[in-house]
Amino acid sequence: MNGLRTFIGSAGLAVALATSSQGAPPQDTGNSREVGRTTEKELKMTLTSSFGSVLISRGKSEKILTIEGASGKNGDSKIDMDYAIRNRVGFMDLSLGEGSHDNNGRRGGFHLSSFEGGKWFLKFSDAVPISFDIELGVGKGDFDLTGLQVKDFNLSTGASDVSLAFDEPNRGSIENLSIESGVSKFDGRNLCNANFKRFHFQGGVGSYTLDFGGPLASEVDVEIEVGLGVLTLYLPRDIGARVTYDKTWASKVDTPDDFRETADNAYTSGNYYSASGKMNIRIDSGLGSVRIRRR
Repeated sequence: MNGLRTFIGSAGLAVALATSSQGAPPQDTGNSREVGRTTEKELKMTLTSSFGSVLISRGKSEKILTIEGASGKNGDSKIDMDYAIRNRVGFMDLSLGEGSHDNNGRRGGFHLSSFEGGKWFLKFSDAVPISFDIELGVGKGDFDLTGLQVKDFNLSTGASDVSLAFDEPNRGSIENLSIESGVSKFDGRNLCNANFKRFHFQGGVGSYTLDFGGPLASEVDVEIEVGLGVLTLYLPRDIGARVTYDKTWASKVDTPDDFRETADNAYTSGNYYSASGKMNIRIDSGLGSVRIRRR
């Protein structure tokens, strides 16, 4: 099977044959790297960043991914990318700041490394559904998924300051939207625009904001776990909500005026049964604090 493997390093550019599906090779255009769209009907993206800042947004339809403006003072900071297309699905594995490695045991495709940087701007095509699996270590993440077709989204962060935004309705639907935030700050904006069925958030120590702005016309499940952090949850007034939680001496859940206690560990909004959009919220607050507010 014919394929293409490209290695970009400090010594320059080398092109060699490897075993993979055909795909557009990366293009070096000065201060950017590009992966052109060919036969892909879907993209599965695995992204790992050990340190630095990662900014994600919508790019050009004809480019699966464009990486721009990656620069930094740490010469050991690198990009490693592997990409292959199988059955018209693109599989991309991208590591930022992990150091270079060879391609043994990986999917095949092309491979980039030795691209110094502490700040990366990643722009994705809006022409194909994308499944994101993201892991951040230390640094900052700014994920503006507005205008993209997001099929799946999983995020795990360490000591990071992260924002996530869907400022327009997602052109796809997400079965499970999952976020794990460690010692960090997290700000989610217009999350109902993500068009999810199930939402899971796990926070360790930090400050977290979940703004469920956007239209909701179905019944969805939301699960929230907070360790020692403080989480504020914003709900539009037209959304009906039922909140259940494990009541302990340490748990603290603060609800709006239109919520009434319907059981020893449950609160229900006055419009829950009449609203077209319903949210079933399960909270495990541990030693943390959860505040629910209306907008």
